[in-house]
Amino acid sequence: MRTVLWDLDGTLADTEELHFQAWAQTMAAQGIAYDYEMFIAGFGRNNRSVLTELLGVDGLDPRIDDVARRKEQTFRALLAQADLQLLPGVQAWLAGFDQAGVRQVISSSGPMANIAATVAKLGVGDYFVSLMSGATLPRGKPDPALFHLSAAAAGVPPAACLVIEDSVHGIAAARRAGMPSIAVGKLAGSAALAGLLAIQPGPPCAEVSTLNDLTWSTCEQLWEHLYV
Repeated sequence: MRTVLWDLDGTLADTEELHFQAWAQTMAAQGIAYDYEMFIAGFGRNNRSVLTELLGVDGLDPRIDDVARRKEQTFRALLAQADLQLLPGVQAWLAGFDQAGVRQVISSSGPMANIAATVAKLGVGDYFVSLMSGATLPRGKPDPALFHLSAAAAGVPPAACLVIEDSVHGIAAARRAGMPSIAVGKLAGSAALAGLLAIQPGPPCAEVSTLNDLTWSTCEQLWEHLYV
């Protein structure tokens, strides 16, 4: 059965500023200056891999879990006060896939508490057969583990999945997972994406500025691995 694996942050809704503020406040409390370039460098990765670098510790250091927890608590506090909306075209595609019998899964690097809070804020929970978090996996995107687990949760093989992502790490993970993908937002047409597609072989990847530009024909071609 055809399945769509949705990234959450930056794909379903624009949570970028909320996450940046949460990171900046949390790292300031750790005595670490944190800027937007550092935020973009970690975009799409899970907290463990990001904090290993920011804190200069190994991945087993207990400090990582504490700092990550504080960051996500800060994010959820900001989220509760935010006027968060679905990005252009998202509502139409959520409903369209649902009506067509396509299974839908959220496959996010964020912790489950964030996923649940964001989905509830947006009021879209009924569209998904599963919510999958990569936060506790040993390796985050671009490792394909989260997407493989998401396919298993939906009861389908990887080749039946179409990934919608806004980060280069997410597209890289999709290609490693053997799944066609759609790059949305600022990632579409970017040099970073072009570089990835040039050096990493994998299933086809379409690019759209917003999901308003996506067509059923493109989705069909991607699922059949015929998109060029």
